[in-house]
Amino acid sequence: MARNSRSRSLMLPFIIGIVSGITAKLVDVPYITADHPIFDDMMGRFGIWVWAAAIIAIRSRTAFLAAARSFVFFAGMLAAYYSYTVIVLNFFPGSQIILWSCIGMATPFCGFLIWHVRRKRYYADFIASLPFSIFFTEWYLTAFSAWNWSAKDKWLLFIVYVWFSVSLLAVLPTNRRRLFSLVYGAVISMILISLIQAGIIVNPYAQLLNV
Repeated sequence: MARNSRSRSLMLPFIIGIVSGITAKLVDVPYITADHPIFDDMMGRFGIWVWAAAIIAIRSRTAFLAAARSFVFFAGMLAAYYSYTVIVLNFFPGSQIILWSCIGMATPFCGFLIWHVRRKRYYADFIASLPFSIFFTEWYLTAFSAWNWSAKDKWLLFIVYVWFSVSLLAVLPTNRRRLFSLVYGAVISMILISLIQAGIIVNPYAQLLNV
């Protein structure tokens, strides 16, 4: 019975990953992204996947199960996305596959780490802030570096990241953790944005994801 329960617990994020990967590929077409760039910048960035993996990890019963469920989610998503790309579109983006596969290999550690926001430890506040720092940094750099975006698209992206943040806050264990995770996330984000704009560190949204 316990083995069946674990199997079902792993199967659900795997299926969600497959559906997410196919959805991401279906909206990544010129006639959609040209008119509505928000879909490309929402599905093709880190934020949505960090959000999904964080929710999955926090809602897991144990840290090791969080690591496993995070991994199978990304495995399903990447397998579906690039299988569609290779089989249906007859295109093999080798560098992107290698990049995202390497990122996917790191997801068990990330899931294991994020699960610890459930613990009553001060360091858990810092861990909980990490997804928010990604949300804030990514939104700012995406919205304000896209010179051809309309005000409507920028507001839509803002709403998307607010929704990511609010829904993630809802699964954090205490009001104190919610407050501190937002504060720390905002501070980390401002530091990262300053370092990127000063050219001290590379902008991953302009370089890393365009390999």
